[in-house]
Amino acid sequence: MRVLVVQNYDNTGLGQVGAALAEAGADLDLRLPYKGDPLPDDAAGHDAMIVLGGGQNALADDEYPYFPALLELTRDFADKDRAVLGICLGSQLVARAFGGENRIGGAN
Repeated sequence: MRVLVVQNYDNTGLGQVGAALAEAGADLDLRLPYKGDPLPDDAAGHDAMIVLGGGQNALADDEYPYFPALLELTRDFADKDRAVLGICLGSQLVARAFGGENRIGGAN
């Protein structure tokens, strides 16, 4: 099983998910697009994708210009019936890819 892992921020690794993937013998393709790593054009060559968290705002396309391509890639994985897991920011981006509404909140 080959899994694309999209890390969006420093120090936001796979943690226990990584341990489970290692135990399952998964081959991980780690991409750091926030550091300039290119994202794949499509889901070809991967069985699943994990989109990790980060401190970014899920709507911050101007600051993180790879977000739109990541949303398109997420849809391509789903269209090809391949699993997608979003964690924290990743879940917000996955929701956004499928028309979910993300709102910017504030602390009171």
